[in-house]
Amino acid sequence: MLPVDESPDVLLIMCDQLSANVLSCYGGPVTTPNLDRLADQSVRFTNATCPAPFCTPSRASLLTGLYPHTHGIVYNVMIRDYPEGPRDHAETIEEGLTNEDVTTDSLLHAAGYDTHHYGKWHLQGEDLTCHADPFREFPHYQDQMRAVFDRVRQKSPSQWMNWYGLALPVTVSDPVQRAVAAVGEDWRPSNITEHIRKIGRLELPMKQVFDVQVADRTIAALQRRGDAPFMITCSFLWPHDPNVVPSPYYEMFDPDQIKLPANYEQFEPRFETDKVRRFVADLGEPVLREFMRIYYGCVRLIDDQVGRILDALDASGQAENCIVVFLADHGDLCGGHGMLWKSHRVFYEELVHVPLMIRYPRHIAPSVNANAIGLTDIMPTLLDLTGQSIPEHVQGRSVAPHLLGGSDIEDIPAFQFCENLVDHDGPRRRIQPHAPADLMVRGQGWKYIRYANDEEMLFDLVNDPGETRNLSHDPKAQTSKQRLATELNTWLNTSQYPGWP
Repeated sequence: MLPVDESPDVLLIMCDQLSANVLSCYGGPVTTPNLDRLADQSVRFTNATCPAPFCTPSRASLLTGLYPHTHGIVYNVMIRDYPEGPRDHAETIEEGLTNEDVTTDSLLHAAGYDTHHYGKWHLQGEDLTCHADPFREFPHYQDQMRAVFDRVRQKSPSQWMNWYGLALPVTVSDPVQRAVAAVGEDWRPSNITEHIRKIGRLELPMKQVFDVQVADRTIAALQRRGDAPFMITCSFLWPHDPNVVPSPYYEMFDPDQIKLPANYEQFEPRFETDKVRRFVADLGEPVLREFMRIYYGCVRLIDDQVGRILDALDASGQAENCIVVFLADHGDLCGGHGMLWKSHRVFYEELVHVPLMIRYPRHIAPSVNANAIGLTDIMPTLLDLTGQSIPEHVQGRSVAPHLLGGSDIEDIPAFQFCENLVDHDGPRRRIQPHAPADLMVRGQGWKYIRYANDEEMLFDLVNDPGETRNLSHDPKAQTSKQRLATELNTWLNTSQYPGWP
């Protein structure tokens, strides 16, 4: 273990619902100069996979190094809605992490690190003391938002959004207003949440935008560094909904010039995908373009905040000995297969392929790495790079020896896995044997999915990157299917999946 005064700092920058395929450094349509800069200085992983296709399970795996079926957080932790304005209380309705969970932060804190978390948490636990409610992190934020709420409600009650108790003033886009009015009954407020019906320009000054304040707090922490090394997590809310963005980012993209995904019209006729796709089909192509315009604008805003943070790190003189990790908890369908947002039972690339970059100038040379890696591997990798012992129970695998040049590429697992527990039907965080699950294995250019009802999907990601042809019943693809099914079964066995075999 390294002495504290020689230990590297850690800066973990996380986005919510950011697909790798929209970033310019991954060949995407959104020019992100600051992330491009970071990518050029980092090991950029081109085959990083999230362990679950939605927020809380994936975030818990990132922090604990455990698969969702092991840490037991298989649903999104939710906060009760407070319709009368910014909330005064946060009531957890699903259990999240607790003080008993071993995380990267808790281990580094015990090793002498100053640990900080700014921004979205989404792992609420009733007895967790190491993280405050992120909406209370910012001075006077509640007062600011309550004043905005009152002003907007009096002026134009239809032009504000109640997003989990935060009052957001929004100018709803014209195509969205027209489409919602036209589709009628299915789009009543009782059926569809506000964040879907209220897409448009956020009417807040930049200094009051949540993710700008997250960046501000991160920069302040960098500037007041003490003698101890730090681990700072900067957790942005965007480009996750609410699908609103302030000027000038709202005006950066012309919706008429946005190219729709090539697989927009290609979808599998399954109930879950049909339900999500119906929302998009009902609203029409103009609304899809408006959504993409705002999503892209959010990505540009995040890129600018990342640039501010990297500049502050450089100015502090700490960059050379700081491990910077940039990633997302999962992606967004963003029009792919005719869908938006996320669906817990969908494993398309737009959702499970996430950006991942690791920069450590003192010890790691920049490169592009095509190895399979999962968010579950980040916790042991960071512990390894900071000279800490990795607990034996951790299921993720450290790639630090490979990053530092001490192991061959063959030492890195060739496959990664993603899961969704459909219904564990038991005590919180305790998975019952034989709980139905949707499962995915991805690697070596292929993806195999086995749903809880035994339905299967198989995609050749090299020749069909848009996943438009399900080859699960193609005689020519059975060898590949069997190879991936075997890998999946082996993982279920070695990871002690409840009730397996």
